[in-house]
Amino acid sequence: MSDTTSNSAQVKFSFGDSPELADSLLALVLAGKKTATCGALRDYEEGKEAMPAVGRRDIVLNGAGEEACVIETLSLETRRFDDIDPSFTDREGEGPYAQWRAEHEAFFARNGGFSPDMQIVCETFKLLSVLPAGRELYNRVARPIFIVTDIESDGPTPLHNSMLSFASVAIEADGTRHGEFEAVLKPRADRTQNDMTMDWWKTQPEAWKAATEGAEDASVVMPRFADWVDSLPGLKVFVAAPMIFDGLWMDHYLDEYADTRALSGPFKGRQIFRGGGVCLYTMAGTLRGAPYLDWGMSKLPAEFYGHIAHTHKAIDDARGFANVLVELFQLSSALPGITGSKSDFR
Repeated sequence: MSDTTSNSAQVKFSFGDSPELADSLLALVLAGKKTATCGALRDYEEGKEAMPAVGRRDIVLNGAGEEACVIETLSLETRRFDDIDPSFTDREGEGPYAQWRAEHEAFFARNGGFSPDMQIVCETFKLLSVLPAGRELYNRVARPIFIVTDIESDGPTPLHNSMLSFASVAIEADGTRHGEFEAVLKPRADRTQNDMTMDWWKTQPEAWKAATEGAEDASVVMPRFADWVDSLPGLKVFVAAPMIFDGLWMDHYLDEYADTRALSGPFKGRQIFRGGGVCLYTMAGTLRGAPYLDWGMSKLPAEFYGHIAHTHKAIDDARGFANVLVELFQLSSALPGITGSKSDFR
């Protein structure tokens, strides 16, 4: 890891010791495969490199010295080289342990010398944002994870009512899954139930049971959900059907109880999602070529849902919507690409 410029607030650096290695390791970071790195303690002690700092957000340069992305240091630990095990090296994303060891022995040997008992600073980090110089590479290698979420509530708005339950499925555009999250929430004491919604719930006894049993405080659940999202590799994107309902509820509860948001922007210090999210209603309507008034999710064929019934149990509905998202990405991938100039939108 070579340090270019630094100050107490932020460091600009490139991975490796050559432009080629810098670019190949950057690609692993942008693909979500590399969430750790390590360096010789001697280099930090001798001032050759700036010591990482937990919570600091540093800029990663590509092989040409251009600013490609921003990462945040999550943890630091100093270990003997021989004590570094696969639980850490797997996070470096540079191949199996034997390959990692051989390549790192060679790296340290050509950068000051190698010994099995040399002290190594082991750092874990997360990718925060992609900068202009990293955008093209990111688009080639990245596999964002889409957090497809369904919520159930006792009324139409978080301003007056309570969210009862929600569930999320973490999935890539090709259908690769990264887990699920389910929760049931206690109603808020400062909110009321909506009469029309409660009359509807009386017609859904099984769904009501699933949405109310084993409830926990939102102040406990929402930070746990944010941590789960954060633990997933690479960049995450929030998905809902529709965004104006499920997305509104999740955004409000994350803001209220976890100091973050469902959508990214200059709103909170902690950013667990990137971009404005995906509204399945809009995506499904446009990709199907349907008129606006025919955009409803009920208009989609059952096979798009993987034949998962919409039961109003949050996890069932989230799983069905996740299958829909994958089907829609397949439709999208068959369309010709459209690009614009840098001046199209500012």
